Amino acid sequence: MNKLYLRIPAKPAAAWPNGPLAYALCSKDGVILREGRGTLTELSKDIFKSKIALLIAASDVTLLEITIPAIPEAKLKLALPNLVEDQLMSDSADSVLLLIAKHAGSEVSNNRVVAVVQRSWLQQLSASLYALGASYVKALPAQLCMPYTSGYCSVLMEEFTQDSGVHYSLRFGVDSGIGVLSEPGQSIEKRLSTISLLSPPGPILLQLSNELMSEYKVAIEADPTWANRITAQESDWQTTIAEASKVGSNLMASLNSAQASHIQWRIWRWSLVFAALTLCVNIAGLNIEYWSVKREAQALKMGISQTYKVSFPKDAVVPYPLEQMKKNLELAQRNSGEAASYDFTVLLSEFGSAWNTINPAQLPKIVTIDYKDYALVVQVKGDMQQEELKKALAVKGLSLKKNNAEVWQIKEAA
Repeated sequence: MNKLYLRIPAKPAAAWPNGPLAYALCSKDGVILREGRGTLTELSKDIFKSKIALLIAASDVTLLEITIPAIPEAKLKLALPNLVEDQLMSDSADSVLLLIAKHAGSEVSNNRVVAVVQRSWLQQLSASLYALGASYVKALPAQLCMPYTSGYCSVLMEEFTQDSGVHYSLRFGVDSGIGVLSEPGQSIEKRLSTISLLSPPGPILLQLSNELMSEYKVAIEADPTWANRITAQESDWQTTIAEASKVGSNLMASLNSAQASHIQWRIWRWSLVFAALTLCVNIAGLNIEYWSVKREAQALKMGISQTYKVSFPKDAVVPYPLEQMKKNLELAQRNSGEAASYDFTVLLSEFGSAWNTINPAQLPKIVTIDYKDYALVVQVKGDMQQEELKKALAVKGLSLKKNNAEVWQIKEAA
């Protein structure tokens, strides 16, 4: 999936969500596919298809260096509001507090950097992007996405609009930097003086857009003090993206519950429509099959009832005519002197025949034979291997069930 980088102006000058934004669209391999300026509406297709990385203006992100106690990382995150509340002018609950990931060389130090951003501003940014179909939104401090060289102060000067003034982003350490939004209408000399005052002593790398490069180079070369200290460079997205990839912290991390609960329905809309149609077709098919089978069952039951009425015209039709007909036929057989297959004498005769096929030496002693629930209950004394007897009974259409070691049940096989 592509990644869309959006440079968010300082909040007072942002005109969010309708103002133009500097952007760069990169492939998953980091190749810049397109860059320029555009509104969210113009970038809506890219927002829908890409992961979003927001570069939050340096003036909207405060980086605080604090001394941390020797406690586990998980507990440290919970203790952050108490550790930074003395340095905040507002309630810590109204801010997002993010502990910046450690970098090489900071493992031995007890000092860590905490990024502080207004929570409502991040929520406003993410809500607008999710409304346009964004699936993932990440936010980074813009000052940490600037190129940094040890011993130098990197400064990025941006003109958002003609009336909003100039924004200065400064990075003077691996995890340190500030942002300042100045009033509009300043001359080039005034802006260069402001940069010199904001920067710590030492050389300055000034990042400028291509449109401003020539006139600022002339102004810098015209003043020996600035010429010896300030080096103007053209700002480019390739360097910014390379630095952003090194930032292991996400200012949206504390708002991940909103991301986790956000489902990008637009991506799944055709799959859901197809699933719904498939479900409707299957439900319709099942209902048609059910009513067809039910009609067949009713027709069959009516046919059985009619047959029962013809066979036994004097009897009332019962709910289960087939069972009643079977009982009547068995009763008729008994009345005519024909024994039923589950009668005591029939069961006993068939059992005796099967019993006599077994080697007498293998047979236990029969103690009693009872008749209960259309089955013989045989109590024996002794034990035997029953497989051969079961086979002999199966030939006669009988089954053997062992209630316990010495009580057997012989009845018609199901």
